[in-house]
Amino acid sequence: MYKIIGADQKEYGPISAEVLRQWLAEGRVNASTKIQAEGAEGWKPLSQIPEFGLTTPPPLTPSLPPPPQAASTNNMAVWAFGVSLLSFCCCICQPWVGIISLVAMVLGVMALSQSKQYPNQTGKGFAIAAIIISVLSLILCAICILGAIFFPSISEFLKNGIPRQ
Repeated sequence: MYKIIGADQKEYGPISAEVLRQWLAEGRVNASTKIQAEGAEGWKPLSQIPEFGLTTPPPLTPSLPPPPQAASTNNMAVWAFGVSLLSFCCCICQPWVGIISLVAMVLGVMALSQSKQYPNQTGKGFAIAAIIISVLSLILCAICILGAIFFPSISEFLKNGIPRQ
C-alpha cells in the first residue's frame, strides 16, 4: 500500500500498487509524483520505486557558464576619431575647423568616460587619438588665424595664389 502527494499538494491513499499503476497509465501520476510506501519514512519520487519500472532521470549536468560576450567597440570613440581626422585633414586653414575640432574633442572625452564605465568595450585608443588629433588641429587652426591677422600678405597669397605679371 502506498500514499501519494497529488498535484494539489494533498495526501491520497493508502492505495494499492495496482491502482497506482492504473493512475500512472491514465497520467494522473508521473515519475516525479511523491510517494511513500506503507511503513516507510519520508517521501520519494515514484521513479525511485523499482517495482513501477520507471527509470530515474539522469542527474542534471552542471550548467556551463555563459560564453564570454564579444567585446563591442565604443561607437562614440570611432566617431570622435573620424571627426578629428576630418578636422585635421580636410579643413586645416579654415577658421571654422576649430568648431569641428572641439566637437571631436568632446566626443573623445565622452568616449573615454564611457570606457571607464563599460570596461568590456574597446575603442579607448580611438578616443585618445581623437583628443590628440583635435588638439593638434586646434593648434594649427590658431596658427593659421594668427598668421592671417599678423601677416595679411601670406593670407592674400594663399587666397589668390601666385601673382601674375
